[in-house]
Amino acid sequence: MNRRHFLQHSLYSSLFAFSAATGLTGCRPAATDIDQQRATPVAAGAETIDTAVTIPAPLEFNPDNPLLRYRFTQGKELRWNVQHTLKMRNIIGGMEENIETRSRAVKIWRTLDVDAAGTATFEYRVEDIDIHQAQTGHDDVFYNSRRDTRIPPELINLEGKIGIELAHIRIGPQGETTKKPLREYDGSVSENRIVIPLPDEPVEVGSRWVEPEQIDLPLPNQTIKKIRLQHNFTLTRILSGLATINFGTVIFTPLTPKEESQLLEHFTQGTKELDLQAGHFIRHEATIDRMVVGTPEASDSIRYQSRVTECCCSRRACEICNV
Repeated sequence: MNRRHFLQHSLYSSLFAFSAATGLTGCRPAATDIDQQRATPVAAGAETIDTAVTIPAPLEFNPDNPLLRYRFTQGKELRWNVQHTLKMRNIIGGMEENIETRSRAVKIWRTLDVDAAGTATFEYRVEDIDIHQAQTGHDDVFYNSRRDTRIPPELINLEGKIGIELAHIRIGPQGETTKKPLREYDGSVSENRIVIPLPDEPVEVGSRWVEPEQIDLPLPNQTIKKIRLQHNFTLTRILSGLATINFGTVIFTPLTPKEESQLLEHFTQGTKELDLQAGHFIRHEATIDRMVVGTPEASDSIRYQSRVTECCCSRRACEICNV
């Protein structure tokens, strides 16, 4: 995959994200379609423990020591307004190339069903999108699904993906997730995290929990390298019924510059705001800012920058929702 296509792939997979992803899908081993691990509270520097998912207790609310849980209502829609910026600066053999994509989109989660255990089934779709893409040496590319009848060839991967059901997703009260894609579409590690795993017990400001992940990285010699990651979460604030959670990803496995350049979308950090009474997130911000030197030659480099903001608060004063 060349670097322009890599940037386009990052854009598509973020736009068509539908599950609890980090960099970003449920933080599960890549070959697994259902989470088999529970978010584990840890002390600083502690290792994680793998345990089976259990049915969580009913939602409790204590403003100082809340039990964090997802709650959904049948028939309700969550309307996510999304802003996404991707920039890539490449230096290859002394030549510089810049690629930038900016997009706005609306994602819809419609709750189809909620069972007795509180697990919800969603219909997922992208309602509309507006994109501007620029690259050194190429004409700018524009597409607005509300206005334009033809998708530019450079964005052909959007064909058949706007305004229709893309997947059904099941999300449990602690974030355990399964998914059933209904269409073929790109979705990878740059998917934005709408749900994260939640801890078993009530938490207070400063509480931390983690979730491990192992991914498979294909190598040129046709072998697979196992990459060990850990996603870290910290409850940093509770204010006016909103819990602010910081998240970030650490990669433990040593990487060559070439391997690191293939995993740039995993180096993410950000914040989420959970509405404790409503039982779902209303805001998500995630950034990646990573530079890799020595890809493939010692003087070559990649600077990868990504910023995603998603909001479904529907407040008039919100700079994301008020568009």
